[in-house]
Amino acid sequence: MAGMWSAITRPLRTIRFRLAVQYLFALVAILAFVCYVVLNRWESYVRGEFDSLLLEEAYTLAEALGPNLESAPEFDLVPRDEPPASPLKFSWLFFEVVADDGTLVQRSENLPPGVLPSIDRTRRVESSDGPAFETIAIEPGALPLAQSERIRLVSLHHTAEGGDPYYLTVAGSLYPVDASVRHLRVLFLVTFPFGVLVATAASWILAGRVLAPIGRIAGQAERYTAAHLDERIALHAGDDEISRLVMVVNAMLDRLETAFRAQERFIADASHELKTPLSVLMTEAQILEQKTRKQEDYEQFVSSVQDQLRQLTRLIDSLLTLARADAGFPLSKVEPVSLNDVATEAAQRCEGLAQHRMVRLVPKLALPTEDGVEPIAYGDRNLLRTVIENLVRNAVRYSPLEQAVEIEVGLDAQSATVTVRDNGPGIPPEDIDRVFNRFFQIPRGDQSAQGAGLGLAIAKGVVQLHHGTISVQNRPGGGCEFTVELPLKPHS
Repeated sequence: MAGMWSAITRPLRTIRFRLAVQYLFALVAILAFVCYVVLNRWESYVRGEFDSLLLEEAYTLAEALGPNLESAPEFDLVPRDEPPASPLKFSWLFFEVVADDGTLVQRSENLPPGVLPSIDRTRRVESSDGPAFETIAIEPGALPLAQSERIRLVSLHHTAEGGDPYYLTVAGSLYPVDASVRHLRVLFLVTFPFGVLVATAASWILAGRVLAPIGRIAGQAERYTAAHLDERIALHAGDDEISRLVMVVNAMLDRLETAFRAQERFIADASHELKTPLSVLMTEAQILEQKTRKQEDYEQFVSSVQDQLRQLTRLIDSLLTLARADAGFPLSKVEPVSLNDVATEAAQRCEGLAQHRMVRLVPKLALPTEDGVEPIAYGDRNLLRTVIENLVRNAVRYSPLEQAVEIEVGLDAQSATVTVRDNGPGIPPEDIDRVFNRFFQIPRGDQSAQGAGLGLAIAKGVVQLHHGTISVQNRPGGGCEFTVELPLKPHS
């Protein structure tokens, strides 16, 4: 039962359905607003036409009454044979004449006494500065053929030539106005459901057209596998949200492809590097078990095993550090680190290697600025020391005998730097952009200077974890120069 209900309601949970509902609400709101505006405009138009005709009948009646109201005959006012062009047709009019002193002079025979209210026509006409209009309610059946409980009045002050001034009030049933508005309202009520159906279909189609590009993107993305990472989503011309989405997805695919290819290379290179010491151990063990060996052979084998295991340990530690840097894990420990101390400790730890290779280490520390700023970075002290130590070891390995390796700490307003310079052969120009790649090594004649090719890659990863930069360039006089730049403020 639950599965059936889920299958039934699944279309209602789609983005297209939700988007179509939003469009439907918007279209229905617009449709209702249009109906409301049209109905009010139509009512205003019809009422204006009715007032114009009522006023025209009032002026016509004033001329017909003549100057002598006392001798004017009583008569019913009926529609003329040729009324002005108008959508209105009304069947009956009523009038009443009142003198300036308030005396009722005359009324139409079809107007019973007491129907029109006792109103101050003088005040109303004077306040309107001309003909005054008013709508009043009457008792049902009070006026014959009125067909409405509302009548419209127009009052005006008139003075016939040679006669006395008087107030004339002409009344007309609002049945034509009410009927016209009512018919239009009924028309809207009948057609509105059809309009809602049309709006529903239009909303569904519009939502489908809006989401169609996203569907195509999803269809193309479903085909992507490790074997098709070089494919990209076709970008249609435009500067809309869909174009931005395609650009973002393609950029993400670029990063994924780069990371995947780098991972493939990393796994292949790491497998090769791990395989080498293991193969050496396996070969020596097989040779050792072929026949009985002297005690010295076993001791030599144990020493070789220890060397290979130490190499494996260093390699695994390097790989773990690289993996942590690649994953972008935050630093487990962030503390103020004096780069003067880091440079000094790195020089001390490399002193044995430098003496063995007859190379002098020359640390150059930075003094505090006039503002009291010191070369202090924020991060993991051990990792930063590993970076500088790797740079110093590389410089020592490639430096000629009895030459100097400089370790200089610099300082400016925004950052601190540690620069390691050597006087070696430098880096070939075609390889200078690849020195930070994993397992990349510049071929040298001295094989003892060769490492695993991970030191500079580790240095770059650690520096990036500290939101810094590392760069390299060849020195004009020979040798190369590595510079690590770190911000003086902790990263927020």
